[in-house]
Formats: sequence, C-alpha cells, structure tokens
Amino acid sequence: MRHNAIVIRFVLLMALMASPAGAHSSKGPHGGRFVDAKPYHAELVTKGDIVEIFISDADEKPMNAAGFRGVAIFQVSGKVERIELRLSESGALAGKAGEALPEAVKGAVQLTGPDGKTTIARFE
Repeated sequence: MRHNAIVIRFVLLMALMASPAGAHSSKGPHGGRFVDAKPYHAELVTKGDIVEIFISDADEKPMNAAGFRGVAIFQVSGKVERIELRLSESGALAGKAGEALPEAVKGAVQLTGPDGKTTIARFE
C-alpha cells in the first residue's frame, strides 16, 4: 500500500472518531443527510449500493461537483469499506459500494475541491 493511501486512511479513520461541537446534521434537498464540510456542505444519499454526495457552497446553494474528487469510508457489516467517488450525470459525486448500504451508514467522506484543498464530511 502506498504511503499516501495509508495517510489518507488514517486521517479518515481519525475523523470518524472525532466529533466537533459545531457540526450539524439535517435533511438535505435530496432527502439525504446534510452536514457541514467547511467551506462546503455535503449531502449523503444512499440507494442500495449507490452512494451520492451532493455538494453545496457555504450559503447552502447547490454546486455542480465538476472538478471535485472524493473518497467515502464507511463502516459496513463490521468492515471498513472505501468507495471512490466520481462526477455523475446528476452533478453529484457518486460511487458503488460492495453491498447495499443502510440509509444511516456511518463514516466520513474526504472531498478534494478544484483548488486541491481537502475537507472531511462526517456522517455519524
């Protein structure tokens, strides 16, 4: 495993354990869980084995995810699953899990913006 992959996995797993006091979670416009991922907001929608992340700006206005990259790391059936996210036709980042995901799956999504800066959205 490459050094960068180990560092990314470690950072995301640490993010799962941390719970910032200012984080909020609510329903997003697509019916998913909507959380703060400064300077963005991220909405997680799961449908079977499909994961979608809809991105909004700081004012919660929807953004097209063109130029973004993402990696979702979720706890599924007692195992950690890493899902690469790519731009979908809906303008969201999307990927496919190895099995159907529960609506309330727990984990984190690392988002890398067009400017190369990385942020983490936590879904607890």
